[in-house]
Amino acid sequence: MKNTVAEKEDQDKIWNSITRQCEFITGAQISNSFIVLMALSQSKESLSTTQVSEIISTKSKGKLFKVSGALKDSLENRLRKFGYVEGKDIPNIKKDHKPIRMTLYSITPKGKKLLKGWLGFLSALEEK
Repeated sequence: MKNTVAEKEDQDKIWNSITRQCEFITGAQISNSFIVLMALSQSKESLSTTQVSEIISTKSKGKLFKVSGALKDSLENRLRKFGYVEGKDIPNIKKDHKPIRMTLYSITPKGKKLLKGWLGFLSALEEK
């Protein structure tokens, strides 16, 4: 299912708002989790931490950059642990390399509910 033009414009507005209100989001100690859920909510497919990092950088027009290792911490120790995302561990076996575990993440219905609340918080910050 493809996003409509209106949905894309709404998503762009949200990312612009995130960029403008980054200080408040960071101050509320929700920055990584909020931004990760926002990125995951825009994908129909499960994503690796590298893919999530790329979406964040692209959607924020380079103003936000999250190293995939920092995202892994948020995903595993907060979001996955409490059921806001689910992860599928996939062995990534390459010739000439030792096996590496890769996890693909997707947002759960519980995560979508949390994101909706955070978007309400963001909307309140944007009101003038």
